[in-house]
Amino acid sequence: MKRRLASDLLAAALFAAVASGPANAHRGHDAMSVMTLGADGALTVSHRFEAHDLEPALASIAPDAQPSLDDPEAIAALKAYLQHRFAVNAAGKPVPLAFSAIEVGVRQVRVDYAGRVKGKPKALEVQSTILRDVYPKQVNQVVVRSGKIVRTLRFAGSEAYQVPVR
Repeated sequence: MKRRLASDLLAAALFAAVASGPANAHRGHDAMSVMTLGADGALTVSHRFEAHDLEPALASIAPDAQPSLDDPEAIAALKAYLQHRFAVNAAGKPVPLAFSAIEVGVRQVRVDYAGRVKGKPKALEVQSTILRDVYPKQVNQVVVRSGKIVRTLRFAGSEAYQVPVR
C-alpha cells in the first residue's frame, strides 16, 4: 500500500511538472520583427508580439487610453510607438516607414510597416528598442531578408547593427 501511494504521488508530481512546462518555457518578454528588402527597394517590416506581453505594455505606451488591444486610441499610440522605437537607415539616411496593417489575434499581434530604400546600398543599419522602456530585459530579434541573404539580429539594448543586403 505504501509503495502504491508513493508511486501515485511520484506520478502526480511528474504530471504537474510536465503540465507546467509551457508556462516555464516562456522565456520572458520578447518580440520578433521580419524585415524584407525587395530588389526594387521596397522594404517591409513586420513586428510580431505575444498578445499577453503587449497588452499590459499599453499602460505605458498609451497612458491616456484603455490598456486594451480593442481600444483604437491604444492601437494608434502603439503604431506611433513602434515607428519611434524601430529605425532603419540606408547610406546614413533614415528610411521612413509607414503603417500598412495590423492583425490582432487571441495569442499574437502583428503590426506591418512599409517603406522604400533609395539607391542600392550595400548595407542597412537597424536599431530596435521596442518595449525596452517597458520591460528592461526585453529582447528583440530582427530577421533581415534581402535576396538570398538572411541575417538574424538580437537586440538587448540600444545597439544598432549594419547588415549587408547586396
